[in-house]
This record gives sequence, C-alpha cells and structure tokens, in this order.
Amino acid sequence: MKDEKQIFEDYLNSLELENINQLMKRFEHYHNLLYTTNRKVNLVSRNIPSDRYWVQHFLDSLVALECLDLEGKFVLDFGSGGGLPGIPLKLAVPDFNLTLLESVQKKSRVLREFVDALSLSATNVEASRLEDYAYVARRPSYDIIVCRAISLEERYISPIRRLLKPSGMVVFYKAQKLDDVQNLHYEVLLDKNYPSLGQRKLIGIKQRDLMLR
Repeated sequence: MKDEKQIFEDYLNSLELENINQLMKRFEHYHNLLYTTNRKVNLVSRNIPSDRYWVQHFLDSLVALECLDLEGKFVLDFGSGGGLPGIPLKLAVPDFNLTLLESVQKKSRVLREFVDALSLSATNVEASRLEDYAYVARRPSYDIIVCRAISLEERYISPIRRLLKPSGMVVFYKAQKLDDVQNLHYEVLLDKNYPSLGQRKLIGIKQRDLMLR
C-alpha cells in the first residue's frame, strides 16, 4: 500500500503541475512547519497523525484546482487556521493574490511566520473577524473566497457578499451535508469520491446569489 506522502505526490502529478520535485520540497517544509507549530498552537486537529496531513489537509485543499482557475485572481481564505486551503493552493499555483483571514491573533501570527518561511509572494495575513474585515477601507475585492472548515452562518452572508467582486464566488469544501447552503442558489463545482480521502464536494455561490430566499 502506498504511503500518504506518495499518494499526495501522485495527485500533484495528476494535476500536471510543473517542477513536482521542487514542489514536494516546499510542501515538506510546510508539513514540518505545521506539525512543529501545531504542538504549541492548535492549528489543526491533534488527533490526526502528521503523516495524514498529506492527504487529509494538503490533497484535500488542492481538489479546488480541479474546478477553479486561480491564476491572476484575488483569493481570500476565510478561517484559514493553519493556512488551509490557502497555503497549499498558493504553493501549487503561485500566480494569484492570496489573503489569509484568521480572527484568532496567535494563529494569525503563526500564519505570518509561515508566509515568511515559505517565501510566499503576493500573500498577506489579516487578523480580523470576517464581519469587521468586510468594512476595512482600501482592502481588495475578491474573485474567490474559499472556506474549508467554515459553515455558512447567516451572519456571514452580507460580509461575504460585500467582500466579493460582482462577478465573484464563494466556495465551500463539503463532504455530504449541505444544510447551511440549502436556502441559497448554489452550484456543485465538484462531487467526487477519492479513494484516500472519501467524498468531497465543492459548492460555489455567486455574489449575486448571496441572499436568503
């Protein structure tokens, strides 16, 4: 049986990304940062062994590349935590502008350290609640907002709508349950069963559809 790291590397190859060997070295660096820091600051579940990061966190983050074109876009990772899915997406596709939004101060400090350690260009960290960040002057407007560990609460709808460009879309990583989006018009961007990961859905809601029926 293949180990988790090899499954992840095979997945990178399936995406036809360039310089896989170099990319794996960058993910190894991130893996080490995440594992080491998670022992002090709770960024991801400590119940997950570090060898599971490759599939459970990194591969899972990258499934968005099967249905989204990020190049040249402005992307917001809402509730970034340990930088997921934003940092894996940025490592795989460097040519977009990324904002990692994290309201917990100690987590946002760690994210800044990760960004520096990984030399991520066009990447910034905002230590703020979504509801506050939506009203920050001179902030970017976003083409895509990604939400991997966030449910769409009613209080988030207006701020997300405000943060998106008129042509923009918010994308939620889901397994099976879609209770939080069922009252909105949404698109199923991806619905796939991965042997090593299980069922994964990506649900997109366009800016104009972020209104309760």
